Amino acid sequence: MSIELPPRIPLALLPTPLESCERLSAEWAGPRIWMKRDDLTGFEMSGNKVRKLEFHFAAARDSGADTVITCGAVQSNHCRATVLAAARLGLRSIIYLRHAGEEPPEPTGNYLLSKLGGGEVRLITPSQWAERDALMAEAAAREAAAGHVCWVIPEGASDALGMWGYVLALREVADQAARIPGKPPVIWHAASSGGTTAGIGWAVDRLGLDFPIVACSIGDPAAHIREKVETIWDEAARATGAAVPAMEIHFNDAHIGGGYGVVDDDELAVQAQATALTGVILDPTYTGKALTGLRREIQSGQYSGDDNVVFWHTGGGFAALAHDFSRIVAAEGPASGTA
Repeated sequence: MSIELPPRIPLALLPTPLESCERLSAEWAGPRIWMKRDDLTGFEMSGNKVRKLEFHFAAARDSGADTVITCGAVQSNHCRATVLAAARLGLRSIIYLRHAGEEPPEPTGNYLLSKLGGGEVRLITPSQWAERDALMAEAAAREAAAGHVCWVIPEGASDALGMWGYVLALREVADQAARIPGKPPVIWHAASSGGTTAGIGWAVDRLGLDFPIVACSIGDPAAHIREKVETIWDEAARATGAAVPAMEIHFNDAHIGGGYGVVDDDELAVQAQATALTGVILDPTYTGKALTGLRREIQSGQYSGDDNVVFWHTGGGFAALAHDFSRIVAAEGPASGTA
């Protein structure tokens, strides 16, 4: 079945490769692990967010916008990609960043790159974060009064427009997975704002693929992420006149640990081990935590040697530079992670 897509502006380097992680598979003694390398969508705009932004920036262009407004955490991959995409296209960018400390955050990782890219940063507290959509709408109104045309992009570009980025991405995987022998692969990915999950699920349903999907939460309860995905699907169904997908996604919240952005030493050790076995850099908040979840599921016997798992690397390597791995590597070496 063909899927019609809205207009998009090419920003990402596509398609990204699907690679076999032979050493990781052997060390973890479980399924054959494959990695979808969306950390290779480009350097400055690496990660899953740029796929969604291709559709949002096309809509912004068509609306005549000269300014984009969005939000995220201080180390937001999405905000970094939005600022740098705006810079490439000659647009202004305003970003609302959630920050809990009393002092301004250190300019490291994604936060540093967002500032270098010319983003107008507005720090907000966790309580203000609950009103982020209203804050962005108010900012757009103020900018409009000053003569600007704004396009507001929700958290993570996770809505019925951004979703199409991962509908397109899943079509890439469907073609690439044809070379995977044996069972259809499980699609395992980090889940938070719901847009990536929604796009993957929509495409699997529409294309009639037999790919089980695991949305591994990195902070929120499973029910919360399910609700986000279903809201996006409902919005997309109304916009297209299509039916809401009937396929079932497994929302796994067993590995959120201390919550969003909280990473303990055991989780960092697994991530360091994975990097030592693959040469791939992981973002501790998203991909690192999701891969730790996969490791624990393998240890519990969830997957066996005749299973295939596609671990979707959704990018975010810059955020690794904002975490302290030194004590993990110095203590016992990265190949010893056992969480």
